Amino acid sequence: MEIAKNIKMIDNLQCQLLSLVSQLFLSMQDNNTSTAERAEILANIEVILYLLSDKLGVSSKTLDQKAISRIKVGLLKEYNSEEWKASLLGILHHLDNRK
Repeated sequence: MEIAKNIKMIDNLQCQLLSLVSQLFLSMQDNNTSTAERAEILANIEVILYLLSDKLGVSSKTLDQKAISRIKVGLLKEYNSEEWKASLLGILHHLDNRK
């Protein structure tokens, strides 16, 4: 019974994630969407990702560590622009401060 409940919750989270990504793409096309509205959508995506990772057996700490590793790899790539590297460093500092 517990397995079926988890599968149903994972399916629900997947649907919510797809819906939010769709909302984000539509908001990027709509010039009338405010930054606050886009921030709300992005925050909802972040929450869904953490909930989904938990249901899939990946802790939020592990998820953050994997993101940090990806960012560090991105910083080492020579073809990334300085602006891109600055953005990655900003995210890296943010994640490091959450520890």
